[in-house]
Amino acid sequence: MADLPPSVVEGSSVRVGWSQSLTSLNTASVDGDTQGNREVAAVTHDGFARVAGGEVVLDEDFGTVEVLDASPGAFSVRYDLAERTWSDGIPIDSADLLLAWAAGSGATNGEFDAVPSALQNTADVPDVDDFGRRIDVTFTRPVRSWQTALDVAVPAHVVGQAAFGIEDPMEAKQAVVDAILADDEDALADVAEVWSTGFDVNGSGDVPDELRVGSGPYLVKAIEAEGATTTVALEVNRAYDGGVPPSYERIEVVAGAEPLVGFPEDLDVVQLDPAVDSFATVRGLVRRDHHVAYTHAGQVWTLALRTHGVFASVEARRAFLRATTPADVRSAGAGDWEDAYSSTQSLLFAPESDGYEIALEDAGYRAAFEADVTDSALERTRAGVPGGAEVCVRHDSDDPFAAGALRGLAQSVAEAGWVVTDCGEPDISASPKGRATWQAVLVAIPLPEAPTDITAVWGGKRRSPLTGDRSPERERLVEQLDQTVDVYDARDLQVAIEAQLIEEAVALPLALDPVVTLSSRSMNAVLPDTGASATLLGDAGNWEPAK
Repeated sequence: MADLPPSVVEGSSVRVGWSQSLTSLNTASVDGDTQGNREVAAVTHDGFARVAGGEVVLDEDFGTVEVLDASPGAFSVRYDLAERTWSDGIPIDSADLLLAWAAGSGATNGEFDAVPSALQNTADVPDVDDFGRRIDVTFTRPVRSWQTALDVAVPAHVVGQAAFGIEDPMEAKQAVVDAILADDEDALADVAEVWSTGFDVNGSGDVPDELRVGSGPYLVKAIEAEGATTTVALEVNRAYDGGVPPSYERIEVVAGAEPLVGFPEDLDVVQLDPAVDSFATVRGLVRRDHHVAYTHAGQVWTLALRTHGVFASVEARRAFLRATTPADVRSAGAGDWEDAYSSTQSLLFAPESDGYEIALEDAGYRAAFEADVTDSALERTRAGVPGGAEVCVRHDSDDPFAAGALRGLAQSVAEAGWVVTDCGEPDISASPKGRATWQAVLVAIPLPEAPTDITAVWGGKRRSPLTGDRSPERERLVEQLDQTVDVYDARDLQVAIEAQLIEEAVALPLALDPVVTLSSRSMNAVLPDTGASATLLGDAGNWEPAK
């Protein structure tokens, strides 16, 4: 066995609480694409890029991605690996890239059960570098997600060994390459079968050596079951040649429904939602010098208005939203957890993203909703809405933030002559439309990580599930965004879409829906990434014992 890297503290370990499970080591497969599997993959597999806080974060220690030709008819991208190796010492090379393309594109005779990706907009086999570390992929059209499209999820030599019974790893990966280049239906059937299901893990015990092969700072060693508790044991990758060297020798990921129960005696890192009954416990732990971090999972609590009935006119919608004080509504919803619920003034950009301040400057939020209102009741009257107009607000009646925010909203708009009534119901996600009587909704909506996320929430050719509105112009802008490869041009298009939403006065952002992370004082504070794609373990390579 190789020596521990110099950065690793021998014998050190950290225990992490989670409520997930590990079922597959291939998150690029449909069955493997679960939150628990993605958590583990974030620390066992490196890649060209990841999405965090709404931005693409490149990892040049893994390789580089560049556009070779930006023209619509010949859009091509080069994926160029750094000199990296898998944990078993086999080089990561163009065979691994070619397998990732074949699986994700669906352009070969192999029936790979792959998660849909931008690679489906390719048809031709990529050009492969003679020196074996890069491929050039030509797309049928420009794609926004070109930097994250190629997911090197599993090693080609492991797939080849299992598919063809070839012992030598270099011969095995060459057999995979030959099958793809020849579009050999029989050989690709074997490759696709192994790729799609051969990395599933079931039950408990040591994970087979061939399935443990990874490119990240940690590897899956075993799934350990003791009574009702299941632990995923990770050990440091002694051959890791990526970016930041890890410090802990072992990470144990422990399943449990109540993360606070074991912290800090049995667990060192836990994540939880800001529940009413946990605030005092968390505050007490922080007062004993344990660490707390407030991040978000890419959702914004929003007040959205339906564009009919009392809110049929933009003037009526604007008058109602301008009568609302977001800070008061946020405070009423957050209660004791007010510090955790960060304010935001954007529907499409996370505050930490590069586009947020530009959106505030150019999209018109401040001019629309922060300008002084000398007489909000008069503004309502001028919009043609009589005093005492009722606004029935839909919300999840089981959610403490929504229930509190409803009370805060009612108080906020009362002086302007609006009357808020309760259209709450349990679990509104189960029935997106709900009863037809509501005029507004308090709901956490996702910040977009892909252009189509925008029309899914705010409508385009199809009606928005929130506002009931269609917008062919928004559909056009989103389609343009989806084919915009320059990051600055894409940002400006997204700002234009935000400006459209503000001009329509259909929604008011209130707060980011928080995630609370506790870490023991025995280690340096854990600061996870933000956003819908963020994982707790994704930054575990940077975790360190306290000095």
